[in-house]
Amino acid sequence: MVLEPALRNDLVELIAANFRTDEVNELGTLLLGSFDSNAVLGTKNHISLSSRKSAKTLVDLCEQSAQIPSLLKLVVEVDDTVVHGRSVKVDGLEGFLGKLLRAGIRYDFRTRRVITACKEPGELANWGCLRDGRDYDVSIMSLDIEGNSALVRRHGIKRMEKVYYHLWGFLREKLAVVDGRIWSWAGDGGLIAFAMKNHARRAARFAVEVQSTMPLFNLTVEGSPTDIALRIGCAAGKVKFKSDTGKIVSDVINYAAHLEKKGTRPGCVSISRSVYHALPSRLGSLFHYGGMFEEQDYYTTLRRLDGLLLDDASESEERFA
Repeated sequence: MVLEPALRNDLVELIAANFRTDEVNELGTLLLGSFDSNAVLGTKNHISLSSRKSAKTLVDLCEQSAQIPSLLKLVVEVDDTVVHGRSVKVDGLEGFLGKLLRAGIRYDFRTRRVITACKEPGELANWGCLRDGRDYDVSIMSLDIEGNSALVRRHGIKRMEKVYYHLWGFLREKLAVVDGRIWSWAGDGGLIAFAMKNHARRAARFAVEVQSTMPLFNLTVEGSPTDIALRIGCAAGKVKFKSDTGKIVSDVINYAAHLEKKGTRPGCVSISRSVYHALPSRLGSLFHYGGMFEEQDYYTTLRRLDGLLLDDASESEERFA
């Protein structure tokens, strides 16, 4: 395996930023049996090498000896362990693994192997880098079809399943742009997750775009018995990741689901305070203070983003009382 130059440089910088020169030598020894940066470069032992010089030397040698997969595996697996007597947390590891994934390479935490990605990146619920049992800052979105039970009674499950199928494809196409993942799905709705940099901003952008384009979805779904409307609720915070994402239990997930079902009008989006304060001003201007929900401030769009009229005010007040 040969890394493209940009990725190769990222690997050097990752190692240099997290390990001292003596620790880089220790990594090389663990991997190759023996390794000393000075010896490889032909410099005297009393000359101090920078961690970056040592890291580049190690990466160069691993590339020459076809050991890059082993080096990648080692860097992942020494995270949260002790190297040369020091506890190590490899900062920036998730971002680097994300870059690897986009280049068609991923570390499989289950088999502990570096492999050529056999799935599309968008199919990996962990973005190729989240690890089981670890807490991550994420945005969680709950989404479902308004009045689905009544629609099934009126039109039958078979006809509605066609709508669900097209809705799934509609959402996945938009998720690809903002790097989101469907974590669980039950026909008429489910949970969608966003992680890493700007996750709250990307989640809000996705929610607004979905609601704004629902009229087009309803116009173009062949065989749909009716127009559908969605409710979307979103919250952000720490979530302990599991590969079986349908079994993740979290207050963030619970809040997003409750906010969507009990605090959001059809065609609208509601977000937690943590999501709201992460938004740029122009995107944030779409949301207005909605009050307290389950002892937390929340914000919501005051109008349906799909362009349809809100329910009668008295009905809305009764529903959200």
